[in-house]
Amino acid sequence: MIKSCVIGLSKIGQIHCNNLKKIKNTSLNFVYDKNLTLRNKTAKKFKCQTSKNFEEILKNKEIKLFIIASPTTTHEYYLNKLIQYKKMIYCEKPISLNASKINSLVKRIKSNRIKICIGLNRRFSDAYVKMKKLTKNKKVKIIQIISRSSNANVQQSVRNGGLFKDKGFHFFDLACWFANSLPIKVITIANPLSTREFLKNNDYSDAVVNMKFKNNLIAEFVFSRSSRLGHEERIKLFGKGFKIDSENFFKKSIIYKNFDIKHKDSYFKCLKKFVHLNKNLLLSEGIQTQKICDEVLKSAKIN
Repeated sequence: MIKSCVIGLSKIGQIHCNNLKKIKNTSLNFVYDKNLTLRNKTAKKFKCQTSKNFEEILKNKEIKLFIIASPTTTHEYYLNKLIQYKKMIYCEKPISLNASKINSLVKRIKSNRIKICIGLNRRFSDAYVKMKKLTKNKKVKIIQIISRSSNANVQQSVRNGGLFKDKGFHFFDLACWFANSLPIKVITIANPLSTREFLKNNDYSDAVVNMKFKNNLIAEFVFSRSSRLGHEERIKLFGKGFKIDSENFFKKSIIYKNFDIKHKDSYFKCLKKFVHLNKNLLLSEGIQTQKICDEVLKSAKIN
């Protein structure tokens, strides 16, 4: 039995708590959040333990797996702590907001033989898995991705990495996955359309990103946090004589209150695969996608 602890108990943390109860040979034993009310309420809900002292949980040798679902600004701190105690780690993307610290973190992960997964759960979404299978013997030439939401909360966006490292991260990774290639050119046009506070915090609410890949594939991305129509997430793949639309694999309309309706099961499948593997999962992909995010942001500042 793999005993575990979830760090960060907001929306994604709650999903992980629930999933740990369902995965064979795993158990949810501790939850931790700096918010006293939230951690006590969650511990009661899932009938597990909590502590105001995170070090106490770390020192518990029975707790092997830790899930980092806290704001991105805290990821680096928790990763360093968990590496120090040689724990198994599932970390929501991105690894860190500080690009200069990623190489040293990865070196520590590898030198300490830490088993780790970066939570690129969209790869496990039923719709996207089906789309990937349909392109197995086809050459995709153009990828179109739209992601819109109405949660224009500046501070929340900044805490989680901004428009590109928070919202864009999954989709840049998916583009590389569908393309079987990496981008060689990036052009970004971005604006803080919903509020000037985004620009003051070095962030954007809306953007269009174009990428050219090594295999000459082109990807087009449209991102927005100021949509008044609710949530929209859609991917289209084009090639000679074919078009594959993600909406053909969903039962509901493209308008959603939040992304969990479409991808709830993908969190479970990603975590389940990691727990049952004897190696790292999606670490190199997470690092590569973070580099792409940095290039996208760099292009946005230039343009």
